[in-house]
Formats: sequence, structure tokens, C-alpha cells
Amino acid sequence: MQQTDQFVVSPLSYQPDYEVVATTERTCQQHLQQTLHKLSEISSQAATHAARSVHLKSHGLLTAEMQIYDQLPPAYAQGLFARPQTLPLIMRFSTVPGDILHDKPGTPRSLALKVVGVEGERLPGSEDAITQNFLFVNGASFLSSSVQVFLNNLKHLACSPNTSTELRHFLAQLFRSTAHLVESLKYGQQSQLNHLYQSQETNLLGETYISQDPIMYGDYMAKIAVVPIAHDLIALSNKPIDLFASDGLRKSIVDFFIKRTAVWELRVQLCTDLQTMPIEDATIIWPEEHSPYIPVARITAKPQIAWSPYRSRLIDDGMLFSPWQGLASHRPLGSVTRLRKMNYEMAKNLHALQENGRICEPKHLDDLC
Repeated sequence: MQQTDQFVVSPLSYQPDYEVVATTERTCQQHLQQTLHKLSEISSQAATHAARSVHLKSHGLLTAEMQIYDQLPPAYAQGLFARPQTLPLIMRFSTVPGDILHDKPGTPRSLALKVVGVEGERLPGSEDAITQNFLFVNGASFLSSSVQVFLNNLKHLACSPNTSTELRHFLAQLFRSTAHLVESLKYGQQSQLNHLYQSQETNLLGETYISQDPIMYGDYMAKIAVVPIAHDLIALSNKPIDLFASDGLRKSIVDFFIKRTAVWELRVQLCTDLQTMPIEDATIIWPEEHSPYIPVARITAKPQIAWSPYRSRLIDDGMLFSPWQGLASHRPLGSVTRLRKMNYEMAKNLHALQENGRICEPKHLDDLC
């Protein structure tokens, strides 16, 4: 475990008035619901099973263990991480767009964690579950700060079925090129952090994944990250892979786990200043000089079949990954996440209808072993 005593921060205790609901936020909900329903319809035409509106294509479906470190400083020993324990979890690597694209377009790559065996007061709607879900993207900031911009971006993706694939390929290139320009203007050529829509021609296992949207962290507010620490993973950072094959990303993960073990650290960045670390604007990268990412747990995934049709049926078809499925002490924060809550609820209902009600939160991972 990395020593944390050298880091001294004074995190802000959460106050309800830190969350500010814009007057336009509620008016966007109906439009967003229509857009997401359209995306699900488009995705369903490209899939033989119930389709998500986003994050449809999985590249890796792993079982792993999370070892929560002992002797954490009090501010970091919160919620799920309040005491040392080892818990099983699922790791799902996916692609953000809703349709099943060739891997070549530069679309954002995502990681979802579903930790099993979690105890504590739960968020409304998840009272019967014992899981905690965390969502990450391989970019430090969300491209859309406001719910209106987020909605407009989704509307671009919800195009007609006849042109969806071509348009999404074009949009992926456009987002990537625009992000490179913004990146160079804002941070210069030596930016420490990759943007959400950067070129995606490198191995997913070498990426650092960041929550982007803040969450409650017990008494405080935080962002979290999953960082590769095993030598075999670090060696894959920025390593190009063959994306000319339609499933190049999936193949790279499957090949890795034939014989090798992967180890990541889950790290937490506590909010210390609302001016430089805002709750409502997910485009702002929280400065690490104000509050560094501190290790709180280690995630280990041993050699396994990292993707199979069987695992896909159990996980892609039988589970949803929502940050609103978890502990009250880790409630999602921010306008974009509040608006996306409706997406998760609608997706669960639509998914369950298409899959004859087989959506569930797992009680164990025995079926995946």
C-alpha cells in the first residue's frame, strides 16, 4: 500500500446547498427521454439482444477482487472503504456509442465496476441489492458541462437508422479532432491528462479511468480513478493495437488474460475547494496540487476467459451498471448525473421488457467463474 500520511488535505464536508439545480434542468428531461429511447431503438436493430442506448459494445467482462486497504486516513475511510475487506466484483470494459461499431472510430472507452457484498444504507430504488456500481471513462473531464449541451450531443447520435453508422463514424472523428484543438489551446502539447475524445488506438488495459462526475464520499465529495499498477498493464500504456479487425479491442483483452494477472489501484480525490473543484461542472478537471488521488483499494483480476458469449448473456444482457445502484454514502452528484439517472431507470425498464425480466443485481459471482 502506498503511504498516505505525507498527504495532508482539508476536504469540504458535503452540504446540500452545494448542489444547484438549474431552472432548465427539469425541462430537458422529457427531451432526453425521447432521445435515449430513439438511441435504444437504433441500437436494437444492430443487436440480437436487448440494447443499451449507450455503452453497448463490451470489450472485456472480468471477475476480480477488490482489497480495501487498512489504516486509511479518516477522511478516506468512508462508505464502502470504511474498513479493510476483500470483495468480489465485475469489470466491464465498453464503448460509449449505442451501436456496435467497428473498433476503429475514436470513441471514448469506459469501465464499469460492480462490487458485490456491500453493506450499508442504500440509495432509493436499490434497497434489495448488495452491490455498489462505479462508472469511469478514460478521460479526465466530461465534454458537456450542462445538461442542455449533453442533450444536444445525444441528439446528434440519435439519427435515422439508415445513416446512423456512417454519421457516428463521422461524429467520432469530429469530436476527436475538436478535442485535440481544445486540448492544445487549453493545456498545451504537454497536457498531463488525456481528453475524453482523444484518439483511441491504444490498448484499453493501459488506460487510467476516471469517474469525471463527482460522488458523495461519506461525509465528503470526491472523484475516483482506476489506475493500472501491475508492470504488465503499465507496459500497455499508449501501446498501439490492431484495430483493423472489427473486435481488435476485445481480442487484446482476451489475449492478455489467457496467462496474465492484472492489478489496478482505486484512488480517491477529495474536494477541497468548490471554486477550483466544482460539483456542477464536470468539464473542470480537479487540480491534483490541491488534492491528490490517494490509493484506497487494490483490484486484482487473475487469468480467465475475459469475454465469451456466455458471459455476455449474463452481464451485457442480464445486468445494468448504474451509479444509482449503491450506497447512500456514494450518491452521484452533479447536473449531468442527475439527468442521466432517468436514462438508467428507463434503460432498466426497457431492457427488462426485451429480456423477459432477466435484469438483476447479483448476490454472488459463482455463475461467472
